[in-house]
Amino acid sequence: MTRYIAARRRRNKQPLSGELIHRVTARLFPKRSDYGINSYEDIALELAKFGILNRGDFTRLMKRHRRELIRNDRNRLAPGEIKHFCEIFGEAFVKDALRRQYWFALPAMIRIAMELQFGEDAAVYEDAT
Repeated sequence: MTRYIAARRRRNKQPLSGELIHRVTARLFPKRSDYGINSYEDIALELAKFGILNRGDFTRLMKRHRRELIRNDRNRLAPGEIKHFCEIFGEAFVKDALRRQYWFALPAMIRIAMELQFGEDAAVYEDAT
């Protein structure tokens, strides 16, 4: 029994990397949310700012907010939002996302969990340059 606990403790102490973040998140959320070409290295830096430095801390953060994240991902979009997103992402993608009830990719799920946990300080906005 102690060997198993030690192995879990050792695994939870693994430092975060982009690959590890993707692996943990992909196991916690539906496969349909794992789309796009994403780099998770920048997310590791953002998490470090809030003291999330290892696998255990990251897993706890994501599990704490998993139900709310999935519920938000399945929320209906208003007709105006659908039209706007069709212009940005293309009608085929938006129709598929609506039909299969997903919207956010895994990096967005992580950033939303950070905002839920740490508030506005964790928000990331696109630069309007």
